[in-house]
Amino acid sequence: MNILVTGGAGYLGSVLIPKLLVRGHKVRTLDIGYFGVEHIRAMRPAVEILRDDIRAVLADQTATEALLKGMDVVIHLAAISNDPSAELNPRLTEEVNFEATRDLAVACKARGCRFIFSSSCSVYGEAAGEASEDGQTNPLTAYAKSKVDSDQFLLSLADANWRPAILRNGTLYGFSPRMRFDLVINIFSYCSTLYNEVRVFGDGQQWRPFLHVADCARAFIHFAENPRHKHVICNIAHENFRVVDLVEIFQRINPACKPVYVKLENPDLRNYHVSVARMKEEGITPTVKVQAGAEEIIEAIVTGRIADPEAVYYRNAKWLKELSELGSRDHRSLIGMLDLMASARR
Repeated sequence: MNILVTGGAGYLGSVLIPKLLVRGHKVRTLDIGYFGVEHIRAMRPAVEILRDDIRAVLADQTATEALLKGMDVVIHLAAISNDPSAELNPRLTEEVNFEATRDLAVACKARGCRFIFSSSCSVYGEAAGEASEDGQTNPLTAYAKSKVDSDQFLLSLADANWRPAILRNGTLYGFSPRMRFDLVINIFSYCSTLYNEVRVFGDGQQWRPFLHVADCARAFIHFAENPRHKHVICNIAHENFRVVDLVEIFQRINPACKPVYVKLENPDLRNYHVSVARMKEEGITPTVKVQAGAEEIIEAIVTGRIADPEAVYYRNAKWLKELSELGSRDHRSLIGMLDLMASARR
């Protein structure tokens, strides 16, 4: 198949695209490139890379036509990712996460192109008991609200002839060519390795559903290759843990690791664990557990595969804040500067 992956150079996309290539699919990706695209350029068979702002592309009818020409499936990952990044500029988050999703979905439906959307279990916010896809959403952040709005719009657009797939992913972890250290298990991996400690904000009693990034990628492939999927909305997760439970896992890996509890003036109210019954009905079975994923990251740090884990580049909100200080530059000159920085890192 011909598959468009938006945000393909990001944390999840950088793991997904190689798996698509291995399975014989032809891949085109649209990515603004603020975190680099050189790792995508190195892939074989070659990936067609369109490096641009998704908002600008969708605002131009000719550009939209070129983007979707020949595509069988669109896997839409592009977003301002995670809560801190989304809160930097809520209006930008609405434009990128909701409005671009809306416009891309409408364009896909008009062309008969299948659409798979990367949503999030964060839509449940604070939920009593096990959260299911039929239950109430309770978005507590700009990021979560943008996902709820997108989910609802896609459901309103669905009909007998065009049926999107909405994947509500758990909190991701694991190694990626576009690494991130602003996800809880990844952060714990980094801190336990370099400092023999993990920081727990609040009492750590909050529940989260966790999912290895490679298992998440495999779930997207499943939906891409199975157009007659049973469900429109599907939670994709593997293990539900409280944050405090993760401390025990990291102490098994590194017995010298100690927890440091940090009191919060404004406690994190997000607290949810999810049902994966629909995922199992679809025939999707995640395989990588938290401990194995953490060990994978730790070994990448220890061996130098991740050369400078303390770099701001690996933290979305901090990196985007750095880039916002260069906001007077036009897009092309900023991209050129980022390419020079990527070359320097290599």
